[in-house]
Amino acid sequence: METLAIKLNQAQLELLNQDNIANLLNEVLQPATANYQKLAYELQREFKWGGSPDITQMSFDRIKYDTTTQKGSFRIILDISFTFGCEDVRTDKPDQTSEWTFTIHLTEKIMKLYSSPFAESRSTVDEF
Repeated sequence: METLAIKLNQAQLELLNQDNIANLLNEVLQPATANYQKLAYELQREFKWGGSPDITQMSFDRIKYDTTTQKGSFRIILDISFTFGCEDVRTDKPDQTSEWTFTIHLTEKIMKLYSSPFAESRSTVDEF
């Protein structure tokens, strides 16, 4: 299971204080940012079974957050385009889903995202 640590700034922490976790997720995982690219990479690892995956769209739903424990969860709905190089074929798969959990560490100002339990960890077999 992979972990992504995202540093939170003061404005993002204020979204948390307003109990607006959906806006916080959208803020820290904006398209074309480093955080978004890291998340897309982890999703590509999870969906690698379908060919060479390319994440073309992401959105979040089923967002839950417990202010007492600073733990939560969300689901990512994503569109993936798979490329099969040997066959020169491209397949689009809309509305795929991935479940994630997260914790907020207020003293360190860090949000840690924990990947889907279905995502495989890297193996030396992947090198061959």
